[in-house]
Amino acid sequence: MPRPLDVSVEREGLVPAPAKDVWEALTRPERRAQIFTMVTEARTEAGEPGEVGHVLVQTESDVGAEPVEVRLTTVEVDPFKRLVQERTGPDGSFTSTTELEETPDGTRVRRVFHVYHPHPSLAERAMRRGIATFFTLGGTVRLKADIADLTRHFNEDLRTRGR
Repeated sequence: MPRPLDVSVEREGLVPAPAKDVWEALTRPERRAQIFTMVTEARTEAGEPGEVGHVLVQTESDVGAEPVEVRLTTVEVDPFKRLVQERTGPDGSFTSTTELEETPDGTRVRRVFHVYHPHPSLAERAMRRGIATFFTLGGTVRLKADIADLTRHFNEDLRTRGR
């Protein structure tokens, strides 16, 4: 019996902002487009930001690639602590889990991308190693960029308020 396709990639970093501010950056379309460099446009398709059932549609533009539309559906929330979204786009479907832990120095942000197919197709089984490598490398780059964007934005915000 073929094994399921099961791959995760995880990154974390410290963002110099309260968890509430990081939460809004992750859940509000206008904040995503303002903060994340890959996101050129974002809008709500259904539901309320930060609540289960919210569907956020964003256009992502990677250097040297055509812009793509990605749909993030919120499936689990613990406000200011945990956000789970199903991400669907041209690179497939996977789960994005973000955990926030407020500390005296800001908010520790832990992000995990996870793809799971219980019954992968013949092609997916044949390409398992390639898919796992691509997903891990792509996820690593995207997660590093996301955390770096959050850190950059809130560092700039601190400098602006400190003047």
